[in-house]
Amino acid sequence: MDKRLEFIDIAKGIGIVLVVCSHSDALGLMWLMMGMFVPIFYFSSGFTFSMKGTLWECFKKRFRKLIVPYLFFNIFLFCTFMHFSLRELVGVFYSRYSLYPLNVSPNIKFMTSGNYPLWFLTSMITTYLFFYLIVYFYRLKNLLLISYFILTFILSKIPILLPWSIDTAFLTALFMYAGMRVRDKGLVSAKWWQVGLILLVYIGLHLISGEINLSVRVYGTSLFIYFILGCFGSYLVLWGSRFLEGMYVGKFFLILGKNSLTIFCLEIPFIILAENLYKWLFPCEELGYMAGVFEIFLALMGGLLVSVLLQKNKILKQMLF
Repeated sequence: MDKRLEFIDIAKGIGIVLVVCSHSDALGLMWLMMGMFVPIFYFSSGFTFSMKGTLWECFKKRFRKLIVPYLFFNIFLFCTFMHFSLRELVGVFYSRYSLYPLNVSPNIKFMTSGNYPLWFLTSMITTYLFFYLIVYFYRLKNLLLISYFILTFILSKIPILLPWSIDTAFLTALFMYAGMRVRDKGLVSAKWWQVGLILLVYIGLHLISGEINLSVRVYGTSLFIYFILGCFGSYLVLWGSRFLEGMYVGKFFLILGKNSLTIFCLEIPFIILAENLYKWLFPCEELGYMAGVFEIFLALMGGLLVSVLLQKNKILKQMLF
């Protein structure tokens, strides 16, 4: 879509707050959002999707747009943490936090330079490739959709996490497709009672969903339940974001959404900085919700400030944004 939609940026702003919260000491504040805070970005990308050119032309353009900030912010974080090792270099190419799921011990951890959120950028590259296949071969969409579900289930059983989130990208491509269909069907303007039913189903499924962590291929008690949670939760955020347009709180999330890429990539060093400052200010207190709120605030404001500074440089703005 050529025109930027404000409520999509607002939704991304809400999403980035939840992402930062998930990495902070205030994780408990978002327990009801665990099923949707990452899918919202794939869902929103599908909602704003438009395909101009051949499959290869579209993918090449998307690849460049994502791989450049991925490499730039990895180098930036390496220099920030002064971590230069073969394992970290392998981590950049493999683009997963660990080789095995987190419940496997011993494990091999790669991205430990504050760069582990960057898995999302390579995941988006792989996701777009699989999503473009659905759009390009639209007559075969039903076959592809079923195949993607089956492949996601099969790949969830393999012992290692695959590079560039190949094992989860079939599922995230389905989130993207769902966002596109919601847009095409005009479903984002549903009535209150319909949204109320979706919310009740979301809450009910969340209570039985179990632990979820898409980045390390943890889908909870059921892959299908997680997919419904991701779609319904993302839809609820998009639907609600429309009512925030023009409001002060909406403008706040709008700004965060437009700068979500930099915040996403640089949240960890600011969270660590906030944690250390909190320990220095309150040496006798244990880390908890208060520390977590401070971490969230500093990560959002710090990432926003860096994003604004980067965009003041014409070359970096063209490269990264």
